[in-house]
Amino acid sequence: MILSAWRSWKRAKGVALLAIVALTVGIGSATAIFTVINGVMLKPLPFPESERFVAIYGARINEPGRFSSLSFPHLIEYEARVTSFDVFGWFRLGNFNLTSPGEPRYLAGAEVTPSLARALGPPSLGQWFVDEQGAVISDSLWMRLGSDPNIVGKPITLDDRQFTITGVMPKKFQFPVFGTTTGRQPFEIWIALDPTGKGQRPEQSVYFANARRKPGVSLQQAQADVLRVAADIARAQPATHPMYTAAVMDLRRQTLTNLQSTLLLLFGGAGLLLLIACANVATLLLARSVARARETAIRVALGAGRAHLALRYLAEGAVVSLIGAAAGVGVSVALVRLIVVAGSEYVPFADELTIDVTVLAFAIAMAFVASALASLAPLWQALRTPPNAVLVEGVRASAGGPARKVSQALVVAEIALAFTLLTVSVILVVHLRNLGRVPTGFDPNNLLTFQLSAPGRVAGSGGLVPFQKRLIEAVEAVPGVTSGGVVNQLPLDGCCMGGAVYVEGRPPGDEGRRVSFLFVTPGFLPAMGIPLRAGRFLTEADTSEDVLFAVVNQAAV
Repeated sequence: MILSAWRSWKRAKGVALLAIVALTVGIGSATAIFTVINGVMLKPLPFPESERFVAIYGARINEPGRFSSLSFPHLIEYEARVTSFDVFGWFRLGNFNLTSPGEPRYLAGAEVTPSLARALGPPSLGQWFVDEQGAVISDSLWMRLGSDPNIVGKPITLDDRQFTITGVMPKKFQFPVFGTTTGRQPFEIWIALDPTGKGQRPEQSVYFANARRKPGVSLQQAQADVLRVAADIARAQPATHPMYTAAVMDLRRQTLTNLQSTLLLLFGGAGLLLLIACANVATLLLARSVARARETAIRVALGAGRAHLALRYLAEGAVVSLIGAAAGVGVSVALVRLIVVAGSEYVPFADELTIDVTVLAFAIAMAFVASALASLAPLWQALRTPPNAVLVEGVRASAGGPARKVSQALVVAEIALAFTLLTVSVILVVHLRNLGRVPTGFDPNNLLTFQLSAPGRVAGSGGLVPFQKRLIEAVEAVPGVTSGGVVNQLPLDGCCMGGAVYVEGRPPGDEGRRVSFLFVTPGFLPAMGIPLRAGRFLTEADTSEDVLFAVVNQAAV
């Protein structure tokens, strides 16, 4: 049947080419979006038994949609009392100045408790650290350092501290995973975090917890277990944590924060485009079936049944659909590369998106679905046309009228689908344009930023503040620089530290209002071009230990 369909299309190469082009666009776009969905939503995270891992955050009962870090005492409480996990550990994010080996580099990394690190899977070279002198590096950093297969055991200097490289992680390893905790930067180095809290400083007390559920323990059971302990913490500290609770989130779901709805919307748009392509192909096949109505009538007169006709039409549709799917996979490869280049900062694991067996199976399935949808209209028209009428009255008189009605219905369907797709596209474009026009609150023109991690010797040479002052003076001395300042986190780069504000005169037990805040030097606000509504900016004199000074925005007022 397939060979017969192939010979049939050889006599109508123009129609076949048009059908293949339409299906290439439809199947190619759907396959490209499915490749992203497969890599981001369906594949497991790059460590063993990742489906059992969860992230644990602090939260407030009156603000269920906002999550926060965890304090060290709370971590100890959860570790000791929650019984739903067989692995429980925590980490904190950090940036490091690598000064040897090789040229100096600024790296994003994390300090991880050893118990959690070992649960993330073994390194491809060496092993995880066993003490605070060990460091594990990423595959990308290992390659930039020369891909030395004997690098395990060699020294590495981070922030003026010497560590020993104990392992190199596999290429696809990534921890912490993208999501609520982190931005989109790749992490390239991991060092040990002492689970006893030794050497802990207040400015380093921002922790995040990951845990692995015991086999057979559901996410709901783990949530109930954590919330039970959180409620006890709130009751034990009514003055400082009256609204305290916790949030437990599946670690895979965390990577989809603010992304899942966008992917599903794009997939829906690609599905509409595929339906439009199927309607186009159905119109072409319908016109071709009218031209071949006499041939079909002769086949029926010779004994061909409905099943034979159905298989013939489906086979002809499958031939062009499979060719369109093959070409569509090629188109999807180019589209995925474009997504990797344009969306690597927003799509987790973007560098690892590939056309694998699952994606190929999806493309083939779409080919058969398209074949079935495109063949329905011509098959329905052929089955409704009496063969005697075709042979006696001719093709135009017998088959032309019903075919025109079906063709008109297909055109109406195409217009409806195209209008729906166009409407959704216009809404998205307008939304994106409006987002680009939303005031940021600062002037981004001629604004340059850079990040640095102050080395350990800074604290021993007078502290961080004098270092920042010298740095700002050096930057402002550069020709063309009008002002400069330092902030602990750049704007529009995730969220920040938070706390509750309690207004004077409110009754006891007031829950306060949750606010986020940044630590800045006096020159930061003027350098950002942020307008002042009232009062004054911060100055060097605003450093009293008795009174804290702050500049607030209009929303806080």
